[in-house]
Amino acid sequence: MATCLPGCPLGIDIPGFIRLLREGENVLALERIKKENPFPAICGRICPAPCEQACIFHADGQPISIRALERFAADKADKGTVPKMGTAPIGKKVAIIGSGPAGMGAAYYLAKANFNVTLFEAAHEPGGLLRYAIPEFRLPQKVLDEQFSHLKSLGVEIQTDAVFGRTLTIEELFMQGFSALLLAIGASLPRFSDLPGSSLAGVYYDVEFLSRLQTTTKEGALQTARGQMVSSPKTVVLGKAQAAFDAARLSARLGSETQVVFEGLEEQAGVGHEILEESKEEGIKVHPLKALEIMGDGHGFVQGVKCQKLDIIEGEDGLKLEAILDEPVVLEAQTVIIANTHRPNDYLKQYLPQLKWDQDGSLWLDAQTGMTSVEKVFACGSIATCGSAPGGANGSVAESIASGKKAAQKIIQYLTQ
Repeated sequence: MATCLPGCPLGIDIPGFIRLLREGENVLALERIKKENPFPAICGRICPAPCEQACIFHADGQPISIRALERFAADKADKGTVPKMGTAPIGKKVAIIGSGPAGMGAAYYLAKANFNVTLFEAAHEPGGLLRYAIPEFRLPQKVLDEQFSHLKSLGVEIQTDAVFGRTLTIEELFMQGFSALLLAIGASLPRFSDLPGSSLAGVYYDVEFLSRLQTTTKEGALQTARGQMVSSPKTVVLGKAQAAFDAARLSARLGSETQVVFEGLEEQAGVGHEILEESKEEGIKVHPLKALEIMGDGHGFVQGVKCQKLDIIEGEDGLKLEAILDEPVVLEAQTVIIANTHRPNDYLKQYLPQLKWDQDGSLWLDAQTGMTSVEKVFACGSIATCGSAPGGANGSVAESIASGKKAAQKIIQYLTQ
């Protein structure tokens, strides 16, 4: 078995589609990918590519660019509609709450199995954090729109401005004839920091920063965004993983001198080597420092970040960082972005108190049925895995799609037994 195969959460036949591309069979390569991944145009752009980490050539520092090849196949090959398939009873309806990658994946496989699927999205447009928290330079809105057009061609209905528990209730959905409900609302709220000074004006959390700017710049008010969110010449991002570097790169594009600070070596930044190098080329500085305090100017506004220096030492298990007992360093900043891990919205606990939750904050699911503690209600994506999911606005898009696919299979089994 090729070493890259276990690294793909979706189980794509990586050697197979690469071989077809090499033979010039772009359409067949895309079909091979879509057997397991219905959204290669998305994954080909923003997936962290764990398959490349598992590539046999990774040890030599030159793994095969699997993600780029997947994007090539998606962009260049014919994007024909995949026909529906399956023998599910006509009339079975499934409601999916949330239109992020997990909800999209579930909708795709349920629609292919001939279920009537409706995606409900609280925001004005579908996509969840794919649309509102991933910068345009990484995932163009046009590409995302194409994916939803494809879902619509499979018969998926999309309703926006539908807030579950507010404008949309579980009782109403079942009264409308839905046979099952899938919660795919994600875990986009930040875990608040206890770092001193984190409540100062000028401090933002990663998803908040990204979503505000993404919404503002989408309306063409880039100058307004610069004035409202990055009014200072210097920004410090505290944390790692993809959302931290997305925020840093977007901040730099808005003209701010940006630095990323986290406790760890560069290879522990939570992003691939390509993203790290691109960030540096864009002028972003990365520091192995421990943040001690966000400092204020005496008037409630951010002035800088006090950090402790870390030194690289060699231990029994390899290189590691150790604190240096020197005077702390202060990084000047008028904007600070905190990139912590994320959690589900607490409103779900209030609206459906009968739902069970695991100790790590994720929604409890029956291991056999995939169902929550509420009959006919299933869940997938970050809300069911947030305790173990990596930090970041998008986490792993491939894992989310795979989670949606698995949930769809559980629902199909439940409704056809």
